[in-house]
Amino acid sequence: MNDKRYIPFRVKNLELGSGISKICVPLVVRREEEIAGQIAQIRQVPCDLVEWRVDFLEDCCSWEKVYKALEQIRDRLKDKVLLFTFRTKPEGGESEITPEAYANLCLAAAGSGLVDLVDVEYHLGEAFVRDLTVKLREKKAGVIGSCHDFKKTPARDEIVDIMCRMQRLGVDITKMAVMPQSRDDVVTLLQASVDMEERCADRPFITMSMGRLGALSRLAGSLTGSALTFATAGRASAPGQMNAEGIRQTLELLG
Repeated sequence: MNDKRYIPFRVKNLELGSGISKICVPLVVRREEEIAGQIAQIRQVPCDLVEWRVDFLEDCCSWEKVYKALEQIRDRLKDKVLLFTFRTKPEGGESEITPEAYANLCLAAAGSGLVDLVDVEYHLGEAFVRDLTVKLREKKAGVIGSCHDFKKTPARDEIVDIMCRMQRLGVDITKMAVMPQSRDDVVTLLQASVDMEERCADRPFITMSMGRLGALSRLAGSLTGSALTFATAGRASAPGQMNAEGIRQTLELLG
């Protein structure tokens, strides 16, 4: 891989954007009583951070319910880096939410001091993302700007353009996930990632081609520069995620 053109993003004892791709495992629970069992599974696999998919939780728009669950998650994860993600319906999520409620929930989570990173969706609009990012960073939370296309893989230049736009909004890390319809689409995503790494990235980024067809992209960080890959410790949160143990072995082999 080429020398980085940016400084890695540090959160706790973890550096995103240096060394091999880091592994993020999703925490996917419907009810609070499922948390202990899920985290016990997560602690058995190699992972660098955990993404709590809040939109799967019953009553996920109630801060009281979310906070109660979040306290237990933080206590059980100890010092593990925690990414707070409410994936909206248009981006493949489980629950409906208004933009105002989404922003308030993200800010409340950041303000609690219990989360380290917050995912902010690009589709909500550039002004929205810029404003929310400023507020989240004031609360000392890192921000991942994310964009998902579950129908297709955009053109190579379009993928790069979207990620560059997210950089300009001030997020700490950019993320682009696309759906392939052919092998050529997977190659397009990989090529766009290399373009990003070599020409445009001024901060860490994450890219992936979803589904079984795109599985190779989740292992290709040493080639493409993608700082993070998502793997499972039980239930997957997106199509194409593979077991964390196998992912770690492959990443270390590819180096």
